[in-house]
Order: sequence, then structure tokens, then C-alpha cells
Amino acid sequence: MNAFSKGERHNARPETENMTRTVVRKSANGRAMPVPTRRSVPKLRDGRPHGLSTGELVKLHHSLAESLNTGSGVVCQFIAPESGAGTEDVVYDLAYISAAWLGKRVLFVNGTGMQMDPKDHYATRRREPSLTHDQDFDDVENTITRVVGLDLYRMTMPSMRGALDLAPTVKRLPDFLGRLREAFDLVVIASPAATDAPMGVLLSRFVDGNILVLESGRTRAPVATELRNSLAASGGMVVGAVLTRYRFPAPRWLQRWL
Repeated sequence: MNAFSKGERHNARPETENMTRTVVRKSANGRAMPVPTRRSVPKLRDGRPHGLSTGELVKLHHSLAESLNTGSGVVCQFIAPESGAGTEDVVYDLAYISAAWLGKRVLFVNGTGMQMDPKDHYATRRREPSLTHDQDFDDVENTITRVVGLDLYRMTMPSMRGALDLAPTVKRLPDFLGRLREAFDLVVIASPAATDAPMGVLLSRFVDGNILVLESGRTRAPVATELRNSLAASGGMVVGAVLTRYRFPAPRWLQRWL
């Protein structure tokens, strides 16, 4: 397993809005995908303490591009063995850098909220969308929003709480991801931790590559190895790992000499 990145800090999170004006981009099969847009300048938020610098995120992007050369768009999944590793923040900041610095058309898919607990009695109160009906994939695509001022798009994967039969949904995933692959240069998915939900394992064989998100000083080697083996056994290809919240004891100005 190759470690792609480790570092200290990155800051940038523009705001997104749902807009009525849309730009339509068609996939290879001629299907139009709505992408709400706005022309205003992006607003920046405070940084996220995942520990990756902007330079390391650029290196991560190029490592993925070289490892997952598909000839079209790339779909990759980031997944942590346990919660709290900062998966959502790492993936969003990677998407932001890829769009803002490298000029790529990027879709950030936030799947950290996906769950599969049929005994969850509060799901209806949260009004979360579900993937248990035929029309729901179309509904999910309609929720794609564009980050203000960038060629960066966001989508939240719906919950699977209450889903008793996943077979129809799983069969439609290749076509769904294929449409995203044709519409974007890069699709990055932040999946829930393996201890929270098995969605990452289910998705692993449908994406082009899987990246483990490991927290420095917290994630144990046996736990990381178990997740890697689970993804491989499910047909997924593990292409590397990201180490978050890494702290190098030497000062940054001295690190280049070590």
C-alpha cells in the first residue's frame, strides 16, 4: 500500500447554493445532467485540521491521475476504517484544489451520512432521500449543486436507512457512476467509515480506485489491513492511503533537509 500524502493544514471551503438557472451537460448516452450554477466569486471558510497542505493535495491529485488512467473521468472512493479520521474534509479539499488550481471539472460526493439501519425510527423525521425506489437515482442527480465561482460540484448521497433489499440498487450503481464519469473529469466520494456502515465495501468494486484514510497515531495497522483485505475481497482495487493529522517533530523549514 502506497502512502500518497501526509502534512499539516489546508484552508478553503466556498459556499454552495441551489440555483434555478442550470447548465446542461450530456453524458455519452445523451442523457442531460442538470448542474445548478452561479457566477459570483467564491467565499472562503476556515481550514480543516486534517493535516494536508495544498502542495500535498496537488501531489495526491497527480498520484490518482497517474494510477487511475481510465481514458475518461475518474471515480475514486476514500474510506476510513474508523470514524473521526477526517475523510469528508480531506476529500472536499482535494476536490477544491483539483478544480481551483488544476482547472478540472470535479464532483465531490459526500456519502459520510449514508447508513443502512432498518431499525432507525428517526429516518422519516430527518426527511432523508432513499435509494430504494427506481426514480431515486434521477432525484439524486438533480441535487447536484455548483460551488460558487468554480467548476466544482457537490452532491450528497442519500441514506439507505430502512432499505431491506439492496440488490436492485446495487445493480444500478455501474450505470449511475458511469454517467458521472462521463460528465466530470474527477469524481471523489467520501464514504462513511467501515465501522459506521458497509457502503464503502459495497461501492468498492464499482469505482476506479479506493484510497484508505488513516489517522496518524490512532489507526492501528491490523485495522487498516483488515479494511484493505475486505475491499480487495469485494472486488475493489486499493491504490493507496492518506495519512491525516500527521505531525512531524522538526520545524517545517528544516524538513526539506531531512
